[in-house]
Amino acid sequence: MNNGEILTCALCTNPLREGELNQLRISNDELRKIRDYQIKKTFDGYSSRTRGIIKCPNQNCLWIAEAADPNERFRVTCPICNKEFCSLCNQQYHYRTTCQQLPQITQRWFFWCQTERGRYLTMRAQQDAAYATQLSDYNRQNNENENRNRDLRRRYDELMNDEKYKADNCRLCPQCKRVVQRLGGCDSMVCGQDAHGGNLQSGCGAKFNWAQAQQYNAAATPQPKQVILDLPKPENPVVHHNGVKCDHCQNDVVGIRFDCVHCPSLTYCEKCEQQATLDHSRENQFLQQQQHVFKLIMVPQEEANQL
Repeated sequence: MNNGEILTCALCTNPLREGELNQLRISNDELRKIRDYQIKKTFDGYSSRTRGIIKCPNQNCLWIAEAADPNERFRVTCPICNKEFCSLCNQQYHYRTTCQQLPQITQRWFFWCQTERGRYLTMRAQQDAAYATQLSDYNRQNNENENRNRDLRRRYDELMNDEKYKADNCRLCPQCKRVVQRLGGCDSMVCGQDAHGGNLQSGCGAKFNWAQAQQYNAAATPQPKQVILDLPKPENPVVHHNGVKCDHCQNDVVGIRFDCVHCPSLTYCEKCEQQATLDHSRENQFLQQQQHVFKLIMVPQEEANQL
């Protein structure tokens, strides 16, 4: 049980069945733990291999369901533990952005909170005296920002590790582009089942060679230090997001626009962003929710292109 695998027969490697488990010379408590472990690992393996299966990401929850349309993205609320998540990527549900865009948006928001906000406000303060006060607030609130940055870093690392695992261990079916992982054996593959029959899953049934199949390309950038944010220079004319109001000050959004991707509708302007997002972070902590990520929108056309 310590290696994370289902208990199998030592001779034929088939999973131990209920009657065989009952023959083990162990206490009833140990037998119950092994039986519960077998059930959990069986469900985990089935849900990870089967397209369209939705499993609650809460490690302490065993709820599982099958989606009517495996390609449809929608918000799922677990009926057992009430955790909300995305039906496709199992991450915290995200609005106005795809699962593939989420790692990049998370990375961009992390860098803004970590370093780019201070750099941007410093440049604005040099040009506009009104930003000097905001720069002072930035320095004063930096300690609290660091705590939030650590949470964001952990979330980003989790996304990166997941993408790296798929890039290292998975390939794409040449016909339907389904993500496929080879657990062992030769290079002969059949999409959706074992090459020699059995273990039927969701797939197109195409035959292909593992060594010749296209490797999975990670969606997130593996080197965060290479990311250069396209922040507007202070000397450029200020951008107006016509018709968009800041939910904190109720004024028209001028400059950078910040949209929360984990809320149905929440937007801040660049003057309110630091304090407003910190207040939003405290609210999430009070409700014992994950930290929310904000999407930086430099110009109105950028938002239109992402919809």
